[in-house]
Amino acid sequence: MDRGDPAIVRAEAEQEVIEHAMGPVWEANHVWLIFVMVMTWTAFPPIFAAVMSEYWVPLSLAALGIVVRGSAFVFAKALPQTGWYAWAFGVSSLLTPYCMGAVAGAIAAGGTGWLSPSGVYAGLLCTGLCGYLAAVYLTADARRLAGREVTERFRRGALAAGVAVGLLALPGTAFFDVSSPLIALSAIAGLVSLALLVLRRYLAVRVSAALAAVSVLWGACGLSGLDFEGAAAHDAALGVVFWALGLGAIVLVPSLTWLYVLFQRAEEAR
Repeated sequence: MDRGDPAIVRAEAEQEVIEHAMGPVWEANHVWLIFVMVMTWTAFPPIFAAVMSEYWVPLSLAALGIVVRGSAFVFAKALPQTGWYAWAFGVSSLLTPYCMGAVAGAIAAGGTGWLSPSGVYAGLLCTGLCGYLAAVYLTADARRLAGREVTERFRRGALAAGVAVGLLALPGTAFFDVSSPLIALSAIAGLVSLALLVLRRYLAVRVSAALAAVSVLWGACGLSGLDFEGAAAHDAALGVVFWALGLGAIVLVPSLTWLYVLFQRAEEAR
């Protein structure tokens, strides 16, 4: 293999940007997953039991994808000449958001199966949304770490993914009630994100793209019809959860913020 091949050089530059961007959030992603599961189990046990018993297959596949993705990421760094690790990383990175999106869509549609049209649709939409967010966030890192050419490649990828996700979102009325103000906010934030990408406002687009993703997920939660109030744990348990969240946030939020800042400045200090 010719290491001087321009295509190989570009691919390696893109890989370096991706690995650097993943550094401060890689293990944090797994922490957040455990956090969400424990909080749901503790604060809303009937909902946790119903979801885990009904959708244990896709959730198990999502967990498997997380394990394979983490393992492949580590082995790909240690054995870069073995190409199948990168392949396993890519497949598992698609499997996990798809399964989680399928579960969310099935719940939002009133408890349908995860292989139902609504579940498959939501899985595809969630996977596309994750790809879009990844490309958006990598543009700013690429501009700082790898130069104009790599930045433009990520920008074009983000634009293509954003348009694809927007078109995929249009048939959503066939599966869900999209009259929620949060869904409308997501659509507006998505259009603003595309405009910011065209204008190359790479830091501002991170905010608008995150708003688009959060609002559509929040809106989908409102469509689920789940009785959170009726399923809530005893007030004593909720009180413990509340104080644990508050005290934990005092330590966790500044730590993660500082970690992220250090990684963002790491290359500039060299």
